[in-house]
Amino acid sequence: MLTKYILAVLSVVFLVAAWIRITRDGPAHPQTRTWLLVSAILGIVSGWLFYQG
Repeated sequence: MLTKYILAVLSVVFLVAAWIRITRDGPAHPQTRTWLLVSAILGIVSGWLFYQG
């Protein structure tokens, strides 16, 4: 199933986007928190899919 790999890559993409935003504007920006939240959700779902087999 290709979905777990796509979600893992998207999780990293959102994490990098949030990191870039943190280095530029600081961690208090709402967009940064949203990207971190999306990254965490995608990472959790991807991990769950990897665990399921």
